[in-house]
Amino acid sequence: MSDGSCLKFNNTTQKIFGNTVRASVVVWETNDCEKGWSAEARLTVLENSNVLKVGKGSATTKQKAKDMAAKCGFEWLCSEYP
Repeated sequence: MSDGSCLKFNNTTQKIFGNTVRASVVVWETNDCEKGWSAEARLTVLENSNVLKVGKGSATTKQKAKDMAAKCGFEWLCSEYP
């Protein structure tokens, strides 16, 4: 079950940047037995396709890794745009 971090990350990105930047969380499976999933929160500038990586997470489940990365991305946005 998601903790809502992805929603917060997406909504905060939209509030700050409007339609000029898109928030995304990319998830992939790893070979690590303990933390089999990794994720990365990214901000993509739609005008020129530049990507800023703003958070990472690793966990035993895909959703937990995604939530961790989104939470880091949300916290980064809050620290840069108070």
